[in-house]
Amino acid sequence: MKIFYTISLGAVLLLIVNTQLSAQTAAKDNIISESITFKDPPTGADIYGIFEGRTPCSPISKQLGATVAPDCDHLKWQVILYRDTLTLAPTAFTLTTELFDRRPLKGKWEIAEDKENTAGTLLVLYYSPNRKPLYLLKGDDNVLFILNDNRQMLTGNEDFSYTLNRVKKVRRLSNP
Repeated sequence: MKIFYTISLGAVLLLIVNTQLSAQTAAKDNIISESITFKDPPTGADIYGIFEGRTPCSPISKQLGATVAPDCDHLKWQVILYRDTLTLAPTAFTLTTELFDRRPLKGKWEIAEDKENTAGTLLVLYYSPNRKPLYLLKGDDNVLFILNDNRQMLTGNEDFSYTLNRVKKVRRLSNP
């Protein structure tokens, strides 16, 4: 009888371990999603990446110095990062959200050392000489996390996070 319980307990533990391991997504399985566009998508060797996501409206709107409607629940984001085609060094970016009347913010970006946060690579987007930069933490090649002014992670809510994912823009000819 003890052998039966030992074997049963071992099988249950093995099942739990296998379930937990298979619930994890390996980094190599982190694939780039497609995103539909109705105009020609940006292309070229100078594009480091196109990242999109949806965030809560606040506190990021305050951080960027923008006002949003009181009933705003989320913002759509698109960040296109450009690089020098020869050196691969960061050059320019465009950031489009509902903030600023959907007019793209343009500026320069750089990769910076972050002595306080050793969790990853810090990208700094300078979009206005009068404002603080926007900080992004590189989770991996396909994921960027939006940070607050103190370079700390922002917490989303049950519907939206402060995460931008790399996408591949796909042209659709018309709206069905």
